[in-house]
Amino acid sequence: MRSQYNEELLKIKEEILLMSTMTEKMLSDSVLALNSKDVDLANRVIDRDDFVDAKEIELQLVVSKIIATQGPVATDLRRLASTYKIITNLERIADLAVNISKRVIELAEEVYMKPLIDIPLECELAEKLLKLSIQAFVNEDISRLREVVDLENEIDDTNEAINSECMAYMMKDTKNIHQGTVFCLIGGYLERIGDHATNIFETVFYIVTGNYIDFNDLDEQTISEILGLEQTQK
Repeated sequence: MRSQYNEELLKIKEEILLMSTMTEKMLSDSVLALNSKDVDLANRVIDRDDFVDAKEIELQLVVSKIIATQGPVATDLRRLASTYKIITNLERIADLAVNISKRVIELAEEVYMKPLIDIPLECELAEKLLKLSIQAFVNEDISRLREVVDLENEIDDTNEAINSECMAYMMKDTKNIHQGTVFCLIGGYLERIGDHATNIFETVFYIVTGNYIDFNDLDEQTISEILGLEQTQK
């Protein structure tokens, strides 16, 4: 029975990796489509959302069945119950990639008021944070906590820079108001994607430690204490 249970857990991790890979690709393609004004690519991103939605439902059913039939307790129950949050955050990231793709279509006929620099950078940071969080889940390893916090802060700072720059362009010329507003929205979507990726790591932290911590409340001393304690336990 334990062997079967372990195989089921491994299968869930593999399916989450598949869902994550698709979500990451949707994210990168949505910003690539924005940068290149590729409406066909934007539409393909939108179409892929159905796969992610279906995978979320499928995984929820699998996890519910294991909980019902195996009766996990303690760490096992925490691990399985936390899976719901991880797949929900992935599905929401996919939704935000769809939102970006819809904005690509909206701006398709317009000449951009400026080269896109900070938006691709924010996307790159969000992708890195998502990959890091999923790897933490696969390995049940929270040792890169400091990097997660730093990346989230970088994403927030980049989003603020996007808002400030777009505001300046809109004040300079009212013709930029629509486009500037859309770019601000996209920056906001990417900032929320970073939040969802951080939520995944917070869930991994809960799986590993049994404690939930809002990473917004962490300071450097607390991070050092957590990592020091984890190293001691190893």
